Amino acid sequence: MDILLVDPVTGLGTGLAAVVRKALRALNAAEIPYAVIGATALAVRGLPRMTVDLDVVVVTEDAFAALDALEAAGFHSAAPIVRAGEPEAMYIMCHPKGEVDVLVAAAEPESTVVAEAPRTRVFGVEAPVATLEHLLLMYLYSNQPRHFGDLARIVTDTKVDLASVERYLADVHPEMLDVLKSRVNAARNPAPAPRRPPRRR
Repeated sequence: MDILLVDPVTGLGTGLAAVVRKALRALNAAEIPYAVIGATALAVRGLPRMTVDLDVVVVTEDAFAALDALEAAGFHSAAPIVRAGEPEAMYIMCHPKGEVDVLVAAAEPESTVVAEAPRTRVFGVEAPVATLEHLLLMYLYSNQPRHFGDLARIVTDTKVDLASVERYLADVHPEMLDVLKSRVNAARNPAPAPRRPPRRR
């Protein structure tokens, strides 16, 4: 977790630990079902990646309660929160020392992640944290380039239980099994780097 505490470029403290503790304590006190995801979850699971924010996921029906809990703890939304109708897909909750990105899940696999994430300690606060298998599922459904890299690290640098991921997909989204196989194969057998062009004389 140390990599999350210091900016590798400036060498200065990020202040992230204090923000994480404040946010997790607020969600715990309000008894909001949630899970820590993203780079903080990766760090807890042994794959640190630099980040300046905390990512959590909640299900749709708990979204506004989670935002209320964070606002009561001193966070404020980067954009107006419209409470008429369904919540947005994501909210950025700001604090002077950092931010919390609240992902709102309306379906799978995030709702399973919230239901199943085991509790562990994050900067001294007990919280539900996504497993490697949960993170792999979430990255499988993402089209963000950095998540391709995170997925590759999980399948090449850890003992992730791919069989359990396959069982989940077979039950919920069997059409994603081929996508998983393709991405795992690409991660474990990367294409060779392109050859350098010859030097100009």
